[in-house]
Amino acid sequence: MAGPRGARPARSGPGCCWALPTGLLCAYGFFCSVRPSEPFLTRYLLEPRKNLSETQVFNEIYPVWTYSYLALLFPVFLATDYLRYKPVVLLQGLSLIVTWFLLLYAQGLRAFQLLEFFYGMGTATDIAYYSYIYSVVDVDLYRKVTSYCRSATLVGYTVGSVCGQLLVSLAGWSLFSLNVISLTSISVAFGTAWFLPMPRKSLFFHHAAAQPFGLEMKVMDCKNGAIVQDQPGVPRVPGWEDEVKMPLNREGRPAEKK
Repeated sequence: MAGPRGARPARSGPGCCWALPTGLLCAYGFFCSVRPSEPFLTRYLLEPRKNLSETQVFNEIYPVWTYSYLALLFPVFLATDYLRYKPVVLLQGLSLIVTWFLLLYAQGLRAFQLLEFFYGMGTATDIAYYSYIYSVVDVDLYRKVTSYCRSATLVGYTVGSVCGQLLVSLAGWSLFSLNVISLTSISVAFGTAWFLPMPRKSLFFHHAAAQPFGLEMKVMDCKNGAIVQDQPGVPRVPGWEDEVKMPLNREGRPAEKK
């Protein structure tokens, strides 16, 4: 039964269930950002147990992240849209898990350069986290879900940094223990990402099937030498004529306008 005139139609599809993907994505962003060991990375790498010099850390290890991040940005951008976001979100979680696992147990210059490559992949795939939610919610909710997702990551960074500083300064925890906490938090985020719903559309490669507009004209009736035509599926606006009259010539074809 048709509703009253002027009433907005009930929404269906992904927009009705915006809370579930938003909540899961916020949880992923929060746990992925709780990395209390990250502010102490340089100090951790220069510890005697890692046997790295300051020159190696700043000239041979850190630049690998910079160039890896730069090289991966464009292909990751295309892969994010083509794979519809969720696989790249999972790739980000997996890359960060490998990064912190190597940070805990790796030894030697080459191992830490490999670590920086995976860290560059993890940071380059941030685009999947910040663009995923726009493929599963309505346009009207963009501002709300953006604020939620961004707030989740900022709160995660704050909690991680504050906890790391308190644990090191007041409780005397080792940096190795902070890296264990970071790895645990990232693993929780990776497990949360598996429950994200798979988007059905993306910006470039996957589009929602649009209903054709005005491609077919259906002949409804003939009156007084005119053909009455209607376009199925096109809403009628009050105040406009519902019929389009086309005069015919002697041969029964539409007459040309003079």
